[in-house]
Amino acid sequence: MKIIMSIFFSLFLFNKTPTEIAESLKPKNSKIVHQVIQTNIWNIKNVIIAFYETRYVDPEDKYKHENQYVEAYLLIPDANEKYRKVLIDKFQDDNVDTNIESVFFANADKDAEKELIILSTVEHRLQYLYEGIEYSVSIYDNFSERNIPQEMKTLNLPIVGGFDGYTEADGKSKAKYRNAEDVKKKLKKLGYK
Repeated sequence: MKIIMSIFFSLFLFNKTPTEIAESLKPKNSKIVHQVIQTNIWNIKNVIIAFYETRYVDPEDKYKHENQYVEAYLLIPDANEKYRKVLIDKFQDDNVDTNIESVFFANADKDAEKELIILSTVEHRLQYLYEGIEYSVSIYDNFSERNIPQEMKTLNLPIVGGFDGYTEADGKSKAKYRNAEDVKKKLKKLGYK
């Protein structure tokens, strides 16, 4: 009976759109917060990239503030027509919402394969002290289709998005890397093609 249900579920998934597949595999109490992406990467076809937001209240928070985090996953189909979830990352900042702004690929290391890059933002505001948007650039190394990890590896490169807004200490500031084009230009300056 388990085998029949597994085959049924696999066939059921493969007759669905990428968004429907991402919806069916979402973590409990979460929702999709970015356009679902289907792409061919690293010699693997029909990989789905999905972002899920979860909202919660920390039971130890006496003020009962609502918190948020975003989990990013690769959903990779296997030969048995099932999907394997690979955690890309968990994005979370203290008491502010994380937004996924851009998802793209560019070379960020010495091999020929392009890396996955995610540009995210959080909005910060503390009256009279600072107000603006903080940009973060996260770069994830490619992997082999024969060695799919449970979690992606982050590459540490000197690309910090920056703060776009006002701080009492520095006055007005502008983020250096606010979109995919800015990041790709910096990668080329670092010698990556």
